[in-house]
Amino acid sequence: MYPHKIANLAISILLAFFFTACSMNNLMTPNKKKSYEKKEISASLINEVINITHLIKQNNLALLNSRYIDPKYGLYEVSKLEGKNIFEHKNSITAIKNEVDSFEVKNEKANFSCSSLDDSLYGWDKEGIYLNAKTRPLITTIMEEVNILKPNSYKEEEIEKVDFIEQTSYEVTITYNMIFYLTLIDDMWYITLIDNATTNCLD
Repeated sequence: MYPHKIANLAISILLAFFFTACSMNNLMTPNKKKSYEKKEISASLINEVINITHLIKQNNLALLNSRYIDPKYGLYEVSKLEGKNIFEHKNSITAIKNEVDSFEVKNEKANFSCSSLDDSLYGWDKEGIYLNAKTRPLITTIMEEVNILKPNSYKEEEIEKVDFIEQTSYEVTITYNMIFYLTLIDDMWYITLIDNATTNCLD
């Protein structure tokens, strides 16, 4: 075989290997998520939590929905079904419990335990209203798992919107009542997620 033919064959093999490797790399490397900066808890945020708590105490669903549910983002409600987290997207809060014993907001996290071995460990580890910056990827995890089983069930734009909520929100816990996320959207605070899964020990 002539030298120039050998050289051309070698180049063709190298190019084929290169493009195959690139294609495999694109398949194996997931899209990188955007990273958002979360600011420290401010006095204005605490005041919003207090205002929301008063509306809950008054059972004022009309004002709660008109002021604290963003019409574009809506509200995600997370619950459990047969041991797995599921979610529903809504445009409003339809029901609340008005059980609020205090309006003091504490800057810490309250934890709930579903312990079945020791009754003394079951339930909340403290009582009151708690605000903290630690949130979990409750919905994006569900979306990504569904997309593995059924590709493109959730579009990238949907996942990015929820990812923004989960990364930038603050968790508010009113023990023995509800857990929700507050998100700053266009300089306004909105309730974007209600977590009914954490305290559901039955499913």
